[in-house]
Amino acid sequence: MQPRLEIRRVGPEVFVYRVRASRATAPHCEGSLASLARCLNDAGDSLGHYFSAVSVSLDDQDLGSYAIERLLHHANNLAAELIDKAQPAARKLSS
Repeated sequence: MQPRLEIRRVGPEVFVYRVRASRATAPHCEGSLASLARCLNDAGDSLGHYFSAVSVSLDDQDLGSYAIERLLHHANNLAAELIDKAQPAARKLSS
């Protein structure tokens, strides 16, 4: 079983996230954080004791599975990668 990290943008540089063990379970929610990288790092810190990878979505767009190690030690690079990966779908929705 791989947990799911669901991140949602609530402001220009403000994000909230929740972690689900499965789609059927109630999510564990966190407060808002000042950057996507901080969300990734905070979630990685919580999950790293129990899991090696997590499925990530941003604004309801599935972006794939990532090693917890990346969330913990390369959060800035991963945040940029996730934003780039999510942008094409966001542009399609606005067209």
